[in-house]
Amino acid sequence: MSDIRRPAPHSEIDVAVLEPIRWRSWPLVKRPARTAAVLAGIAAVGLLVRVAVDNWLLGLLAAAALLVSLWRFFIPVTYGLSERGVEQRVYGRCLRIPWRAIRRYEVCSSGVLLVPHGERTVMAPFRSLYLPWEDHCDEVLAFMRHYLDAPQNGDEACAQE
Repeated sequence: MSDIRRPAPHSEIDVAVLEPIRWRSWPLVKRPARTAAVLAGIAAVGLLVRVAVDNWLLGLLAAAALLVSLWRFFIPVTYGLSERGVEQRVYGRCLRIPWRAIRRYEVCSSGVLLVPHGERTVMAPFRSLYLPWEDHCDEVLAFMRHYLDAPQNGDEACAQE
């Protein structure tokens, strides 16, 4: 289950407190068992679509659509957190999101969902950035608390892994 947080004012924050961090996330290489399960699931969906509609092309399209939608699983992505905001780097291209553009965040079991708007909608995950913390749970949550909200008791997500 997620824990929804709303950002606090940035006026009294000392930006020199936290050192910038950077890490690489590549589930394809780091989690071979999950990789096998994901690939088997994609193949199963492609096969099910092929059998259900009796069209091998639609089965391939369904599998290809899943591959494209799960691109962060198959491609190494480098994430960074600093006083400037959140960075996502893929093959030299950088997406930088300043802290002021993030309205709220949700703590999940293996990362945080950064949401650019305040209201909770069905489409929120599609307009948001999921930030897997890999081995940096405490540091990521420290940045979230520091830049996005006042300290609150209990970010137990790190202990759950």
